[in-house]
Amino acid sequence: MELESIVTNPFILMFGCIFLGKFLGLVEIKGVSLGSSGGLFVGLGISYIVTRILLGQNPDFEAGQNFISGELFSLSLILFIASVGLAAARNIRSIIKNNGPKFIILALVVTATGALSTLGLLQMFQSQDLESVVGTFSGALTSSPGLAAAIESADNIGGQEALVGLGYSIAYVPGVVVVILFVQILTKYYRERNLLFEELGDDPEKIKIYEREKKKEQEEKKRLLHRFSVTGFSLVCASGVLLGSLSIPLGETLGDFSLGATGGVLIMALFLGDRKKIGRVNFQMDEKVLGVTRDLSLKMFLAIVGLNYGYEAVTLIGTTGAALLLIGFATGFLSIFIGFLVGTKALKLKPLYLIGGLCGGMTSTPGLAAAIEATDSNEVAVAYGATYPFALFFMILFINIIFQIS
Repeated sequence: MELESIVTNPFILMFGCIFLGKFLGLVEIKGVSLGSSGGLFVGLGISYIVTRILLGQNPDFEAGQNFISGELFSLSLILFIASVGLAAARNIRSIIKNNGPKFIILALVVTATGALSTLGLLQMFQSQDLESVVGTFSGALTSSPGLAAAIESADNIGGQEALVGLGYSIAYVPGVVVVILFVQILTKYYRERNLLFEELGDDPEKIKIYEREKKKEQEEKKRLLHRFSVTGFSLVCASGVLLGSLSIPLGETLGDFSLGATGGVLIMALFLGDRKKIGRVNFQMDEKVLGVTRDLSLKMFLAIVGLNYGYEAVTLIGTTGAALLLIGFATGFLSIFIGFLVGTKALKLKPLYLIGGLCGGMTSTPGLAAAIEATDSNEVAVAYGATYPFALFFMILFINIIFQIS
């Protein structure tokens, strides 16, 4: 078997990135780790190395070509979005009824701040490409679906998809660092003033009792769930792709607008997940099973992004990396800081909901993990789950708008 056929085999490359990315994601530097995004950075490196090898052996080899097909890329994306949406939809109605408008506003504020920052920084750094700066928007808010939407939008306008991956890769690390540090500082601030558990007081025994009761309630809900419905999951994906393919004319200036596969699948997952059941088709599924599907598809998606755009991203980082790093940090900090001000002053969210909501608004899974560890409470996950799907939707919406008006 020729070397070229081995090093370009899409399945060897993709699963190799997932395997190696797992170990890279476990590396912690002062409490910060890449987590699932380890595969993305492994993919960037492998893409560059393999391309250099092939260029050395075959002068006719075209640098920058995709190692993984677009169909496999789209499949991983659809599976990931559907899993996230169905898991978030379970209690979405009751959460919205109680605090929903506040979480929706918080998600809007955080993502809108990021979008406005992106537009402003795009004007300041006019030497930077539109695609790379929009990539920093999704990277600073650590949004994998946002990255997917940006790549899809760039492709629709004939832009350079590799530049989107470049911006995301550079801005992801400062985005994670900003969220984790902000969460830790915020938790420490509220703990010192005995405000972290407003309703329970700062009594450790009361908190333990509350956590035990919540755990029993969650176990009872899981007992009533169907493990997994292939029919229901497939219907979510098919209807979501169909919805995402519909275009809405917005006039000559903005052109046509569509949610794309990312937005369409997310909306249908939330809608059908909330309905729970239509006839014999069940949409209420075990969170653990959805979690496995979500994690595997997310790792596949990130590995594919790294492999397909790695060579161009690495070759460009030397000239544009510093500016994009600064843009990513500024976008991430402004988004979470403005969200904090609005959440405390205008929405008056209680501390645990504020912390979880900010992580959800930033779509930051590492931030949520840091919040649970810092607060020693699962209550932050409630706010995260309520804010997260709306933040995803607004991210996708704003990314489409930025590409339309820029």
